[in-house]
Parts: sequence; C-alpha cells; structure tokens
Amino acid sequence: MSFYLKQIQLINFRCYQNRTFKFAPGKNLIVGTNAVGKTSLMEGIYCLGFAKTFRNVKDVDLINKGNSFYNLKGEFFNNGEIDKVISSYNQENKRIIKNNQIYKTISDYLGYFNIICFDPDDLELVKGGPSVRRKFLDVNIGQINHKYLNALIKLKKILKERNEYLKSVDINNFDKVLLDILTTSLVKEAEIIISERKRFINELNTYLNPILNQISSQRENVEIVYKPNCNVDKLWKTSQEKVTQDIIMQTTTWGPNRDEVLILVNGEIAANYCSQGQIRSTCLTIKLGLVEMIKKITDRIIVILDDVFSELDCHRQNEIVKMLDNNIQTFITTTSIQSLNNNIISESNVVEIERGNDDERI
Repeated sequence: MSFYLKQIQLINFRCYQNRTFKFAPGKNLIVGTNAVGKTSLMEGIYCLGFAKTFRNVKDVDLINKGNSFYNLKGEFFNNGEIDKVISSYNQENKRIIKNNQIYKTISDYLGYFNIICFDPDDLELVKGGPSVRRKFLDVNIGQINHKYLNALIKLKKILKERNEYLKSVDINNFDKVLLDILTTSLVKEAEIIISERKRFINELNTYLNPILNQISSQRENVEIVYKPNCNVDKLWKTSQEKVTQDIIMQTTTWGPNRDEVLILVNGEIAANYCSQGQIRSTCLTIKLGLVEMIKKITDRIIVILDDVFSELDCHRQNEIVKMLDNNIQTFITTTSIQSLNNNIISESNVVEIERGNDDERI
C-alpha cells in the first residue's frame, strides 16, 4: 500500500487527554463498548484531513473538558516516506502543519489525502433538506478539485458582502454601480461552481447502479439529479431580473447557494418513496461510488465506516468490504466483533479500545 495512516496522537481532543493509536495498512477494526471513544477517534482521523469533524459541532466543542486547545498528530506512510501532520485548534486560531510547513489557510492543505466517511447521519443525505446535499457536494468536490474549492470560498465571501449591502439599502436608494460590481464577481464564481457540480454529478452517476445492484438484493435504479437555481448561461440576466426582489428580501435570491439536488430511486424522490432500508442502501451506494470515483484520481484515500455495519446484514457487510480493496486503508468501528461477517474479521487488523488504556492493541 502506497499511502496509509500509521498512527495518531490525540491531545485534549474529545474524551482523550493524551492517547496514541497505531494502525496497519488495509482494514482496521476499531472495537470497544459504547462511549469509550470510537467515534471520537474517527473524528480525530477526519480532522487530520479536513481540520474539522464530520459531525455538526463547533471546533470549541472538540476540546477536552477543562482545556483550552487540542492537538492531533498523525504519521502517514506516503510512497516510502513518512509525512507528519499536526492539526491544532485553540480559541484564537486553527492551523495545519505538514512536515514542519505551516499552511496559511486550511484550503491550501486540503487534498493532501481524501476521506470518505460513512456514519449513521448519512441518511440525512436523502431525508434532509437541499442544504445537506449541497454541503455533500461542496465537501467532496472540494477535496479533489481546488478550482471548485477556491470558487466556493470566494463565492461565500462575495455573497456575505452582497447580502450585507442589500440589508443597508432600499429600492429607492441604492448604488447600482456598486451592486453590479458585487454581482459580476458573484456570477464569475457561480459559473464555476454550477459547471463543476454538474460535471461531478454526471460522473458519480455512472458508478451508482452497478454498486447498488451488488449490495442490494433488489434491482433498483438510483440517480442524483442536479437542478441549478439558475441556468449557467443566464446568470447575469437572472441577477438583473432579481435586483428588485433581492433588495426587498434583503438577500441574494438566486445562485448556487439555492441549488437543489434530488436523489431518485426508480424515478421517484427517495425520501418520499423509499423504506429506511432502501434509504440506507442508497446512501451507502453514493458513498461507495465516491470511493470508486476518487480512486481514479489519487491513491491517497482513507475510508471511515463509523457504526454503520451494525445496521447491515452479513451479505451487505461482505459486499461493501469486497469493494473496499486492500489498497485503501479502511477504519470500521463496532461494539462487538461477533456482529461482523467472518470474512471481514479474518482480513482485518483489530484495535481494541478500553477506557483509560493508552496501549491500544493491533
């Protein structure tokens, strides 16, 4: 394996004051009873890639109680070399250091390695609102496409400035020249975001049905449908038609920040049509499609399966693991090895977590 996480040290992070875990290439089973810190460990690994967790929490809430900072120190095997990464946060700043290089911005670091995370909240990808699916696009396109990431950062900044200006004026008293300057900048970045979202979704769709048919006993068709709020070729025209509405509403009422992304199963909106089991299979399919897609771009991939297998039968567990070949380092959390398929156990390295024990076993 050309890339994998060898070890991580968690200092003042979540339930850990100072713990070090060592891992092996391929599949790692993280075993422990509830509330011993399995998910916290997965969050720590995720933070080494994104400088934030996959859960919807503030950075300050990741700090171990009674402390003012956290440090995460990771050692990665990378094509025969060892890369050392530090992800740290205190209440004044957040920073990433790789091999003693301090990154000026987190976005400059993103893409060093890619993480695909499966967790129980994935069901919200189907059941949640449009903002959940837009965030899914932003995270996963952004980690493989710096053009998109930079456009997204700029768009959010411009959108904030434009909305603040809209709140300060009324329809009879505004500076059209200034508003047009902000709008021109917004349109430029919006064009990139819409085009890249469309390209990404079109490619991801090509992987989905073969995967779904492999992990599900039912023959179904899944599709992600992108519905941009504006036609990419008519962004400027739309912006001018919406000026009055924007001023009255005191916000920007058009653009990729209002795009819809639909997930369809057999041509129907999955959230309205599917059972809980079908929704779970659909979400797993989309994440596995991401893995297949990113594998064609880079070999620096880590996959996290946090408390996912407990909801799956042995057939689906086995099919999922077969897709995650041994060239990808994978972390699977579970409360009991007995709940897992024997093939998974035999192919995996086991890391047992016991509360208060700093010497984790592989």
